[in-house]
Amino acid sequence: MIPAYLYDKEIDSKGTWFKCYVPEELKEEYLERMQRDDGLWEIGVNIYDPRKISNNQRRLLYALFRDIGNYTGDAVMDVKENLKIEFMVDCEKDYFSLSDTDVTTAREFTEYILAFMFNHDIPFNIKILPLVKEVNNYLYLCLVHRKCAVCGKKGAQIHHVDAVGAGRDRTKIDHTQHRLIALCANHHEQAHKIGWLTFSKRYIVDGIRVTEETVKKLGI
Repeated sequence: MIPAYLYDKEIDSKGTWFKCYVPEELKEEYLERMQRDDGLWEIGVNIYDPRKISNNQRRLLYALFRDIGNYTGDAVMDVKENLKIEFMVDCEKDYFSLSDTDVTTAREFTEYILAFMFNHDIPFNIKILPLVKEVNNYLYLCLVHRKCAVCGKKGAQIHHVDAVGAGRDRTKIDHTQHRLIALCANHHEQAHKIGWLTFSKRYIVDGIRVTEETVKKLGI
């Protein structure tokens, strides 16, 4: 890998073109032998995220470790290290430390842990729900596992954020065109009663669009 430094970019209908600076002393050794017949260079790019893990990300991770430990009886540090190893193996990641890892790795690790907890039906402390709701795959996992996105209660119903309309045949509706969210009976009723805008602001949740494959998995 050669060090190159991004100094400009150009966006068009085909995508984003990056302009990079490469030290002159490395040009002959690397770039010239990668030059194609059309004059362009064919190279691979690794995107490095310079942002460090945030305090909220770290706080949430350790809260999830504690919840898993309370459920399994394992020590928090053992939970952390075991899950890190599983994550690194499953996702082909290098070793990292939660003291200084990058934001992207911290996000992916949090999503991995949350999926682990949903798959093993491990409850999380209701006090950390505001942080859990910020995790990218949270609303999707709530749908798939039928857990209320507001309170975590099992047996949630699928709520269409974008109203389906009275009298329509739900078996013929394209559910991929509607935002969906999993809500328990009480919160489902409340969402209809006070309206989605008020409900969404009150509980800081929103519906998501899903693929046809997920719709089949949901059985709707």
